[in-house]
Amino acid sequence: MSKKKAEGYFYYVMELGDAQQTSWEEDPSRYKPRDLASVSAQSPEGRLPVKDCAQIVLVLCEALEFLHGQGLTHRDIKPSNIIFVNGRPKLSDVGLVTDIRPPEEVTTYVGSPGYMPPAPEPPGTAQADIYGLGMVLYVISTGRNPVVFSSLSTSLLERKDQAPFLKLSNIILKACQPDCALRYKSATDLRTDLLQVMSTLEPG
Repeated sequence: MSKKKAEGYFYYVMELGDAQQTSWEEDPSRYKPRDLASVSAQSPEGRLPVKDCAQIVLVLCEALEFLHGQGLTHRDIKPSNIIFVNGRPKLSDVGLVTDIRPPEEVTTYVGSPGYMPPAPEPPGTAQADIYGLGMVLYVISTGRNPVVFSSLSTSLLERKDQAPFLKLSNIILKACQPDCALRYKSATDLRTDLLQVMSTLEPG
């Protein structure tokens, strides 16, 4: 929720995120939001089950669809900026949200290393948001640092959940394409492929 004060300043109020510790009410200074970075860090090898990864990013695709549909771009999508509210992942830290502009008109380079598309592509576009979300999928499904991303190595494909992970691998590679012409054109296209993967995974 955002408001405009009479002085011309904007502020926004977010829902309270789920807490990492349930006893924080006794000492509010201990409150820390349950974000995707902390959830991944607590998982074996720093990675979440394939189905959880797909489900989380599906919900975030819906958020990006809405944001882009309003002519806005997030500009800083990463696990620590994805907070759970009543168990549902939501994009947070909207302080860098701005109007979508053509790439040639982007003059401010903001974002987080590893989650921005490689140069010379500018960050801060709808296509850059898709790259960031694809990198989030890579990180939570592999437990690896985005800065070292280049491809899905053989070692990553030799996992106990190899078959389900392989279904995600093509989506990750397309979402994180260095060439934006080969990347998903929209969050809707990314969501469509994730829904297809979800339909092939076993329940549970």
